[in-house]
Amino acid sequence: MSYFESKDRTVFSPQNDKLLPLYKVLKQYHPTIGGSNLFEDLVETYEYLDFVFKEGKVDECITTK
Repeated sequence: MSYFESKDRTVFSPQNDKLLPLYKVLKQYHPTIGGSNLFEDLVETYEYLDFVFKEGKVDECITTK
């Protein structure tokens, strides 16, 4: 399991491989924009998606019109 430290949290590699590209982008840009509000919002979204995939609730978080 891979991880990196960001501000007040540890960001772990995803449990679902579908999120691996996003994790790699976050890890790559952490030295440049880590700690910014934008970066923290992206990390929160990433962690939420990882949770949703883990819980199997993907369909509930996707809305279509």
